[in-house]
Amino acid sequence: MFKSVLLSAVLLSVSVASFAEIQISEKVRPTIKSLVNPNIDRLAIPPTPNNMSLPAFGQGIIGWGTGPDGAEKRLNNISKEDVEKLKTQDVTLEMVQTWQKFYENETQRNEGNPTAPFRAQLMKKITGLW
Repeated sequence: MFKSVLLSAVLLSVSVASFAEIQISEKVRPTIKSLVNPNIDRLAIPPTPNNMSLPAFGQGIIGWGTGPDGAEKRLNNISKEDVEKLKTQDVTLEMVQTWQKFYENETQRNEGNPTAPFRAQLMKKITGLW
């Protein structure tokens, strides 16, 4: 009888400790609501010249920097001369338009992406300067 009482006490203390861990972990890691719209599919990553890496294309060729500040800065200062240079780096109008569609879709799909709207506008501006 003593064994069964002891066993019951141990099992009860383990279950209470487990419940306490769950409550503590929920307070430490609260659930974050996603800003991604599950009804909008993510488009495939568009092509880059000669299959170069995305950083080499975006930062090196297009010059959109990093984050929303970098993209907005490039949007505000890109010129017709810059677009002429893009043409010499194997960037095509179709490629620019595909990237524009990609970032327009990302703007709608993920409200938590502050960079996508600026990159979409930048690619649209490049298309206009083409």
